[in-house]
Amino acid sequence: MKYNQYAYVKTDYKTQVEELLQIKFLPSAYQKLSFGALLAELTANTVAVIAPDAKSARNAKLAEFAVSDSERLSDFLDTAPEKIDCSQFYNVALQLLGYHVGYDYQLSEPLKFMQKQGLPYVKNIGDKKHLIQAFYRLLNTRAKNGQLLIDVMAGEGYFYNRRNQFAKNKFLFFNGKSMPIFDTSKVIREVVYVESDLDTDGDGKSDLLQTTIFRPIESENLPVPALYTASPYFGGMIDNEQRNHNVDENLSDATEWTNPQYQAAPVVKAKKPLADSKESYKPVEQAVGKSSYGLNEYMLARGFASVSAGAIGTRGSDGLRITGAPEETESAKEIIEWLHGDRIAYTDRSRQHETKATWCNKKIGMTGRSYLGTLQIAIATTGVAGLKTVISEAAISSWYDYYREHGLVIAPEDCQGEDLDMLAETCQSNLWDAGDYLKIKPKFDEMQKVLLKKADRKTGQYSDFWEKRNYRHHTENIKCSWISVHGLNDWNVKPKNVYKIWQKVKNLPIQQHLFLHQGPHYNMNNLVSIDFTDLMNLWLVHELLGIENNAYEQWPTVLVQDNLKADKWHDEDDWSNSIGTETVYFPTDNNELTKDANGMQKVSFTDLGGTEFKKAKISENDWQYQFICGNPKWTKASLRYTTDEFIHPVTIVGRPEIRMRVSSSLNKGQISVALVEMGDRKRLTATPKILMPGEQELGFHFKVDSLQEFMPDRLTHAKLITKAHMNLQNYQDMKKPAKIKAGDFYDLQFELQPTYYTMPVGSKLCLIIYSTDQGMTKRPLEKTVYTVDLAKTAIKFSLK
Repeated sequence: MKYNQYAYVKTDYKTQVEELLQIKFLPSAYQKLSFGALLAELTANTVAVIAPDAKSARNAKLAEFAVSDSERLSDFLDTAPEKIDCSQFYNVALQLLGYHVGYDYQLSEPLKFMQKQGLPYVKNIGDKKHLIQAFYRLLNTRAKNGQLLIDVMAGEGYFYNRRNQFAKNKFLFFNGKSMPIFDTSKVIREVVYVESDLDTDGDGKSDLLQTTIFRPIESENLPVPALYTASPYFGGMIDNEQRNHNVDENLSDATEWTNPQYQAAPVVKAKKPLADSKESYKPVEQAVGKSSYGLNEYMLARGFASVSAGAIGTRGSDGLRITGAPEETESAKEIIEWLHGDRIAYTDRSRQHETKATWCNKKIGMTGRSYLGTLQIAIATTGVAGLKTVISEAAISSWYDYYREHGLVIAPEDCQGEDLDMLAETCQSNLWDAGDYLKIKPKFDEMQKVLLKKADRKTGQYSDFWEKRNYRHHTENIKCSWISVHGLNDWNVKPKNVYKIWQKVKNLPIQQHLFLHQGPHYNMNNLVSIDFTDLMNLWLVHELLGIENNAYEQWPTVLVQDNLKADKWHDEDDWSNSIGTETVYFPTDNNELTKDANGMQKVSFTDLGGTEFKKAKISENDWQYQFICGNPKWTKASLRYTTDEFIHPVTIVGRPEIRMRVSSSLNKGQISVALVEMGDRKRLTATPKILMPGEQELGFHFKVDSLQEFMPDRLTHAKLITKAHMNLQNYQDMKKPAKIKAGDFYDLQFELQPTYYTMPVGSKLCLIIYSTDQGMTKRPLEKTVYTVDLAKTAIKFSLK
C-alpha cells in the first residue's frame, strides 16, 4: 500500500536549514560538527521521547538502531564516518518511521521497501548538506501510522520537551504547515450565547444560540483563527428511528400536488454589539466534552480555535429545527457574524453582559461532514464576512436531492421512511431539558405537522417549499475558497449533491478543489493512500493565517481515488462528462447491451412492490446485493442487459443518461435503472478497514485517531456503479406532473447519479431496468406491469 503524499512543499536548501533551526532540530553549531557527529545528533533529535539535554540516554538510544544486517548505528558512529550510503541511512530512517526489521522490511533491501510504500528518499548522502536535506525530507515523510514523522515526534513530546526554547504566543511553521506547539493541557473551554435575528419559537424574543468554544490558552495574547463546525447534532440526538414514515404504500396520482409554499419564521432583530466599546465580559459557563470534528482537534493543537454550535432548536439554544430552511442557514451564519465582530453575544442566557470574540483574528474556516458539511454550503452562499474557506464533506446541496428524485419520494441509504420532519425531531435536542420541553413541545408539534404536510410525501414533487432548500440557486454569492469531499459510493447524500454544485463552483472566481474517495457516507482524514490532514493543515495556514506556502498549486484541482487500487489517485482538471468521450449503448432483443441499436421488441416485467421483500425478511442491503448479482428471486421483476467482457480497462465518468419509452398497467408508476459491474473478483471493502487503531496522536497527550484504508476483501460477484429513479408522471417536466393513461407509452429521459468508475479487464457492464427499489423508493402493495420499447431505449455515458 503506497503512502501517497501531496502536501510536501518543495523547499530550497537555505530555507530547509532556516526551518530546521527554527524547530530546534538542527544544532545552531551544525557547521562545526563532523559528519558523524551531525548524523548522531540529528538521529537522536528524532527520538522525541528522550529529552534534548539527556545526552547519555540519547546516545544509548542509538544502539537500538541498525544501519545494515551486520552493524548497529552506534557501532557505525564509533567509526567516525564521513558519509553514509543510501541503504544505510534508510535502514535507520525506516526504523524512525516506525517500521520493524524482519516484519515490515529486511535490512538488506530498505530501498525496495521504500519504493513499494511510495516513500521518498534522497539518493546521495555523501556530505553534510545532503545529510541535512535527507533529514528535512524524512521529517516531512509519512510514517507507518500515516502521519508525518514530525507529527509523530510531536506526539511523543518533541515540542513539549523543548517548550522553553520557542517564543511564547507565536505560531511555528514547518514546510508550510503549523506545528503542534500550543499547550493542549490548558485549552480554554467556554460557552457563549449569540443573539439571533430570528424568533422561530414565536415567543416575541430573539432566539439565543448556544456556542461552544475550545481555544488555545495562547489565544489570550495571540489572535487565532476559528474553525467553526455548524453541527445540529452537537447538543445530542433524539432517537426517532422507530417512528419513520411507512413506505409500504401505493403510489399516488402526482397531479394531486398543490405546490406547497415556504413561509418564513418571525424576525426579532438582535441588539447591535457595542462597536466603540472594548469592554468584554468573560464567559461564565465552561464547556464540557470535546469539539465535534477530528480535524478541528488536530488543528487545535496547532493554534486554531474550534467552535461548535447547533443553532436553532438544539440543546442550550432557543427555537425550532426547520430542516434545510433559510432560518437554519441564517442562525448558523450568525455565529460567524459574532466571531467577525458583527453580532452581539452574551456570557449567559440572562442577556446582561456582552462578550466579544477578541481572541479571534476574524478569519473563519468551516469544517464537517454530512449535515455539518451541508450547512457550510448554505452559509457560504450567503457571502458572510469573515468566512474565508469551507472544507465541506459529504454535503447536501439541495434537500430535494436528498429526500426526493425526479418526482419520487426517495430515501437516503439505510434511512427508509425518514424525511425533513424526522430529521428535525432528531436534532431538536432542546427538548431534553424539561424547562425547554414545557415551552417548546407544543410549538414543535405544530412545526412537525407543517414540515410533514409541505414536504409532501404523497406525490414527491418539487415545490416552492423545496426550492427554498436548494442552495445551488445562490452560488453567485460565494466569496470564500472551496473544498468539497465526497464518497463515490455515498447513497446517503448521493453524489449528485456534490456534482451539481461543483458544476457551478468551478466557474466562480475563487480557489476550489474536489476530492472523491471510494467510501460511502464517510470522511477521509486518516486514509493511508492520501495525506488529507496535512493538505488541510497547509490549506488552512494559507487561508486563515496568510502564510504563502504554495497551497493553491500544491495538488490537482480534482483528485479521485481509484476503485481497483485504493492507493492510486487520479489527477483531473474537472469532474464532468466532458473529461470523457460520449458513448451510447442499446439493449437488444437477446438481453445484450451493445453499441448497435438493433433491439425491436417491447418487453415487460411485473413489479410486486414490497410484497416479496417483506416475506423474505432480509435487510435492504442484502436485497440490493442479491438483486444486482442476479438472484432469480429478485431479478424476475426487472429487465437486464449485459455487455461482452471488456478487453481493456475503461472508466465511466460524469452522469450517465438514459432514455426509454415505457408504459404502465396503471395510471401511475415509478421506473428505476442501475448500472452494475458484473464479474467475480475481490473488490475493495465498502468502508475503510482500520489498520492501526488509536495510533495517530493529534498532539502531545491529547486526542488520537486511527489509520485506515479501503482494502481488497472477500470475493464478490457484482458491484453497483450508479442508479436513478423517476416518476412516470414527470415525463414532460421534472418539476410538474401530468396525467398518464394505463397502457400508453411515454418517453422518459433522465440522468443517473454521477460516477467515476473503472471497469477492469474481464468485467461486464449490466443495465438493469426495474421499478421498486426496496431500500429507497416507496414499496407499493399492488402489482404493476411495465413494458419497455427497446427500439426507443438507450443509455449514454462518457468513457475515458
